[in-house]
Amino acid sequence: MNALAERLRTLRRDPMALPSLLAAASATALILGAALIGATIRLLPWALDPTIPWSTLAPFAKSLLAVAFEAALMTGWPVGWALATQRLVERGEARVLASLGEPPHRTIGRLLPQASVLGAVLVLSSSVLGYEAAAPGKVVNALLADGRATCEPGATHGVPFVSATWLCPAGAEGPIGDERPRLVGRAPLGGVVFTAEDAKVSDDLRRIELVGARLLLPTGSPSTRVRVRVDTLVLRGLAPWARASSLPPALRAGVVAGSSLVAGCAAAAAILRGRRRRVGGVAAAAIGAAGPLAALVTLRALELRVPETASGWWLSLFGLVPLAALVAVLAAAALVTALPERRGADSK
Repeated sequence: MNALAERLRTLRRDPMALPSLLAAASATALILGAALIGATIRLLPWALDPTIPWSTLAPFAKSLLAVAFEAALMTGWPVGWALATQRLVERGEARVLASLGEPPHRTIGRLLPQASVLGAVLVLSSSVLGYEAAAPGKVVNALLADGRATCEPGATHGVPFVSATWLCPAGAEGPIGDERPRLVGRAPLGGVVFTAEDAKVSDDLRRIELVGARLLLPTGSPSTRVRVRVDTLVLRGLAPWARASSLPPALRAGVVAGSSLVAGCAAAAAILRGRRRRVGGVAAAAIGAAGPLAALVTLRALELRVPETASGWWLSLFGLVPLAALVAVLAAAALVTALPERRGADSK
């Protein structure tokens, strides 16, 4: 207890640690609130559908919650550090620390204990996201199999989340010239109508594999139709639900946490090194947010292109994610420095 009390007293005396932690928590909470609103809007049409039970919707809701929390903490952490550093400079405490011989990197070193806590939470959330991303695909595959197995003559079974429907045969020969159930839907690109004997989706719903597929291709002439039959057809381009399933969760967690740490440290260092110049709260938040936003965009772009069997050299490209965060922070700081300095009420 005495050691804990001493740590708390030290934390309160530190002009950087506690404000940074509170600012990071506040920024994360605000961003998380906005992200949850977006997730609710995305889930609302399915939540209001009486044919979709909560047990089916729950894996999708958990995936969206994991995505929202990860993005909120990944962004809120550097933004909070940037705002706390801006206030340290604004109050003149940064100059006092510099006059006592403390360089910027040592000032940022005060934040490393909380960085280990924030990083651990972010790694945990990213790992949960990696495993939860497989759940939606498993649920949809189960719905596809259940709909095919429970087909009754003349009935139809809609499969949510992939916009497809099982057509069940009405008698000896089905309504589409087949005695077996067939899945009917539209391809994500071009709106091509397809039917299939069976189907399987990827874990993140980016890809659907059709067995015994038939397609009706559009032509320039209304009187001409082109029908294609294939044994196996893979359709890509569906909106991904969470992450690319071929990216290992541990790798993703390390990349996300490392990028956020790089962005936070770079933002704090940029503001401290420019302590002779007044930086407003909005500019500081922009510097803090530039890194994680660039990292998220780069990470998403790479995830969507991960091949089914990604080799080591391909996965090494994810080292560009923290680099993108660093470059974005430096660019945002340079832009703020290039702008004319505003004094008065805006800088208070």
